[in-house]
Amino acid sequence: MNGKFTIPCGDAAVRAAYEAIAGAAPARVRRVCERWGDGEDDVRRYDVYFVDGGGETRVLKKTDARETAVYDLLGTARGLPAPVRFGKHEAKDGVWMLLEYVPGDDLSEMTDALALAAADSLAAIANRFWQKDAAEFAAKKCDDRFERYHARILRRAAFPEDGSALRRAYQLFLDRQETCPRTLCCGDFLPGNAIWDGARVVIVDWGFGGVMPYALDVARFIAHATPGKSTFPFYMTDAHKRLFLDRVYEKLDRRPERAQYERDVRLALLNEYVEFVEADEDESGWYRAHAEALARELLAE
Repeated sequence: MNGKFTIPCGDAAVRAAYEAIAGAAPARVRRVCERWGDGEDDVRRYDVYFVDGGGETRVLKKTDARETAVYDLLGTARGLPAPVRFGKHEAKDGVWMLLEYVPGDDLSEMTDALALAAADSLAAIANRFWQKDAAEFAAKKCDDRFERYHARILRRAAFPEDGSALRRAYQLFLDRQETCPRTLCCGDFLPGNAIWDGARVVIVDWGFGGVMPYALDVARFIAHATPGKSTFPFYMTDAHKRLFLDRVYEKLDRRPERAQYERDVRLALLNEYVEFVEADEDESGWYRAHAEALARELLAE
């Protein structure tokens, strides 16, 4: 069965990183893995570990300076729906962070209640960092995320065929990125990267986080989930998506006009679809069909 699982880990570097932060040796370490296909090698092994020690479980993650900077920024506000960071350790092979373990299930099987809770969490973070002064982001080394993202989508713009509806619609997306309001975004807000802990949805993976156009997280959450799990193993109906979209808009403190919000999300959806076509991860043609249909709709508006 596809999905995430853990395997025992005795790696000395992992244990040493935990001890450097926690001040004690771990009792047990498990590495997080994910099976994404039926082949023997269709398994991803993440640099993320569940570590038992001191009578509790925490998460140890090897990352880079950019993600630690995002956690620095998240740490400036209490109560945000993200894991608490207990400490970090800079080693030769990267930066290690010790994070709160969030018990619960991810959002792979969507319900009305989960759609609303996910929207509440996303809006809470968007509101906290909406159009903040660039100096605050620069101080936390998060200010270059948009530049890297923008360079990538400029390269992607050359992928659709010259003169095609897809190329022309993608240019509409590019043009809006210059003026679209920005906030702190997860960058990979998929249902599998969010946990319902019984009280709220916690966003647990910030490896692609940074300051970007607000609609990117909104669109990514709904782009790859379908009633029949056509692309990713995420179940979500159109009704769930509408609940989520309406709730995000309702909860944003400084929201654009409703028509602009809807268009921002649809433009960002187009980018999601084109990304997977460009990356040759569209064996069934699902992404291209949805990208071309959406492109025609955007150009007709």
